[in-house]
Amino acid sequence: MKQEEIVNEIRQMCGQTILMPSLGWHFKYNGQVYFYVVSKDESMVRFCIPFVARLPLYDKELLKEAVNETNRNVKFIKALLSEKDDAKVSLDYDHKITDLESAKDIVPHIIKSLDFAVGFLERIVRQINNNN
Repeated sequence: MKQEEIVNEIRQMCGQTILMPSLGWHFKYNGQVYFYVVSKDESMVRFCIPFVARLPLYDKELLKEAVNETNRNVKFIKALLSEKDDAKVSLDYDHKITDLESAKDIVPHIIKSLDFAVGFLERIVRQINNNN
C-alpha cells in the first residue's frame, strides 16, 4: 500500500491534509489533530493524536490512572502520558499492513479507533475525577 493511497483515503474521510515534511501528514477529525506518520517501511503505518484536547486541566496522577485504564480496555491503541510536559496524553495506532488490505479498509478503522479511544479516555478521566 502506497502513501498516496493512504493520504487520499484520509482526504476522503477528513478533508484537508497538510504535509509536514519532518513528520508526515497532519489532519483533523472530530475536533482532534491527527498525524499520519510517514515511514520508510511501507509495510507499517502509524497514526497518532499528539495530544488529546480537553485534558490538560487534570492532575497528572489522575491522567496516569486513566491512561492505564485506556490501555487495558481499548484494543489496538497505545495511550501515553508525557513525562516532560504538563499532563499531556497522546494516542498511537501502529498497524502492520498485510497484502490483502487496502487503504479503504484500514484508514477509516484506524481513525475511528483513535476517535473511540479519545471518548473512552475522556469518560474515564471524568469518572475518576468525580470519584475523588
